Amino acid sequence: MRVITFLFLFLFFNTVFGQTKVYIPEPYGDNFIESELIGEVSFVPLVLEKYGMIAPDMEMKVDGEDYFILDNKFTQCVYHFNSKGELIQNICEQKSTQEEDVPVLNNPAKFNLNPYKKEIEIYNFENSIVHRFNYSGNKQGEVAFNVTPSDFVCDENGNYWVYTGWNSSETQYRLIRTDGNGITQERKMRLISKCTPTGSYSFYISPEKIFMWELFGNTIYSIQNNSILPEYLFDFGASNLPLNYHMLKGDDSFQMISKAGYYTVNKYVGNKNFAYVFLNYINASSRQREMFHVIHDKKAGQVYVYTENSAIGAFNKAQAITDNDELVFLVSPRKIRQLLSSGTEFVPAPFIGLVDDIGRSRNPIILKVKL
Repeated sequence: MRVITFLFLFLFFNTVFGQTKVYIPEPYGDNFIESELIGEVSFVPLVLEKYGMIAPDMEMKVDGEDYFILDNKFTQCVYHFNSKGELIQNICEQKSTQEEDVPVLNNPAKFNLNPYKKEIEIYNFENSIVHRFNYSGNKQGEVAFNVTPSDFVCDENGNYWVYTGWNSSETQYRLIRTDGNGITQERKMRLISKCTPTGSYSFYISPEKIFMWELFGNTIYSIQNNSILPEYLFDFGASNLPLNYHMLKGDDSFQMISKAGYYTVNKYVGNKNFAYVFLNYINASSRQREMFHVIHDKKAGQVYVYTENSAIGAFNKAQAITDNDELVFLVSPRKIRQLLSSGTEFVPAPFIGLVDDIGRSRNPIILKVKL
């Protein structure tokens, strides 16, 4: 296995005024499973009676040993699993047509985990309402926003932060702060754009701060005491977003970056020791697709960039990081078996035995990678 120091011949970063600047190396570095940062691997099997109920591409949020997974494929419910992977709660806000008990699910739901109040918040686009539930599934109330969120989060003071995305039809501001009742208090991050409307999940709550990212952006921001500060700045070289991107309309803007190649920031998670960012690279002209796991070891002051076999996509993004420095993934056992049998020349020590342990399980598992 190539040693990790080999990577630093291609990777440089600096920190200026608390901002960490990250350059994506070319040629790309080691495979993620070959990282010497990985100490051990463990997993929690999901105990499900029905195959296909949970898919590995579903959004998961974690609070301690409580796991919450949003099903946007069928029910728009949030499934609450305990530390043993047992389903203990099914949290829904059902909508119905005039025919009794026939759900209407025309748009995907969004959901937020509020660890301060131990609540799950589900947003349905049809009625523009956030429905609040406690972890036991009992409804606690509702909140209505004045704009449609691409994503939203509640801070420890009870204020909401709403990300609207690029080129929102309702506002020129990408970030809006409201009070606990959804009433707008402040508008931030103005951007006048004609580009294709773009939005995604964009928030992560760490013990110290809230972090925010944008799908086609190159910056990870922190939100603390109503201040927005850039924490991580990514330099994608020739694939940095063109200056005229926001001046082009709709399909033109997307076709331009698709042909040239572009990076997307798909996830940030972090604690006091580590920060993790998941990136995708897509080039439509060359049909190239790349997946990156970026890890910042804060104590060592080092940044590592790893690739993943995108043809298999076994890990995809980490969905959380624990206080014990474990990256938490929702993965398919079939893809893990495929990766370890054909995606690398050897099986790294932390993964030895994992294929046997997960056996012939068909349902997704919660995989924990200890850094």
